[in-house]
Amino acid sequence: MSDAYQIIKQNIVEKKYPFLDVENLKKQHLKEKNNLDFTFKNYIIIGIGGSSQGSKAVSSILRNDNIFYFDHLSSKQIEKTLLAVDLLSTGFIFISKSGNTSEVLTLFDHLVDELKSKLDLTKHFLVITEKNTAPLYSLAVHMGISIIEHDKNIGGRFSIFSHTGLIPISLISNNVEQLFLGLEKSLDNFINNDYEIIDISPLSMANKKYELISNGKKISVMLFYGDELVELGNWLKQLFAESLGKQNFGYLPIVSKMTQDQHSLLQLYLDGPRDKFFEIYSSDYIDSNDFINITLSNHKEAMIKTLESENLPIIRVDSYEVENSKKILPQLGYIFSNSILEVLLLSELGRVDPFGQDAVEKQKNFLK
Repeated sequence: MSDAYQIIKQNIVEKKYPFLDVENLKKQHLKEKNNLDFTFKNYIIIGIGGSSQGSKAVSSILRNDNIFYFDHLSSKQIEKTLLAVDLLSTGFIFISKSGNTSEVLTLFDHLVDELKSKLDLTKHFLVITEKNTAPLYSLAVHMGISIIEHDKNIGGRFSIFSHTGLIPISLISNNVEQLFLGLEKSLDNFINNDYEIIDISPLSMANKKYELISNGKKISVMLFYGDELVELGNWLKQLFAESLGKQNFGYLPIVSKMTQDQHSLLQLYLDGPRDKFFEIYSSDYIDSNDFINITLSNHKEAMIKTLESENLPIIRVDSYEVENSKKILPQLGYIFSNSILEVLLLSELGRVDPFGQDAVEKQKNFLK
């Protein structure tokens, strides 16, 4: 691990990871945000995977009810959302790094047809994509739609601190810069290898996971206590699966919504194949006297004791102050950055490239 740590540390110091280059990320965000004339009551984000999942995780935790995500191809759900919002008060943001994402292009065409007679699309549409010859960029230019350039050096699942994540978040929160506080703390702790006792170090997590997967534990069950955290789980799922799942390396991350999954999957977790390790994430409803929240917390504590009694490995128990608006964004910036650092460390240990996804292209070859 020492060699892997030194490699990642040096790359950070030399600013070889654009997705962790704090100064440049801040500069680029403020430049675009200050020049952005795109203010609406509601927002609909059209993007798949890393293009939308980061901001979706944040908006879910902040419980924003004025932002919607078309990260699917459910025509009925899309129709339902369009009927529910005041279209004149709604902005649409299309995000695709390459500009070739099939689902985004399909939804772009669909929404143009649906809305061209109802809205001025040049005012209500915004595109975030690379400047290239791909269809999304070309269509936006042709139609006079504003474009924010997607950094070609930052892949979707690593883009939470770039325009992909920050532009949507900044439209629903006035404190988006607080995410950078968490990022800065994460990088400072990592470079100095200096962590508080309560902190979960990406070095220790990568060490634990590497040892576990080397000994046949190929499934990480992430137990989420607090519905607002589930989309964070979906962000983590993509980051770890798509970055590490190469050359017979990696593990399968499972997002398990508690307590619902206790009534469907717990039997397997406890008495099925011993090929799993467990991570526990919970919402911390500080000083809550709500009986429902207390019951949820009791279930979490009971689960920890149960897993321990069965000698099943728990490698993380983490909580989030979801009701503290001053603390939650720095806390999210910290977990986003720490998770990325963990992936970088594991990729060094497993000798895989965390940035490619060649296997995904195989499915695209069969699209018609």
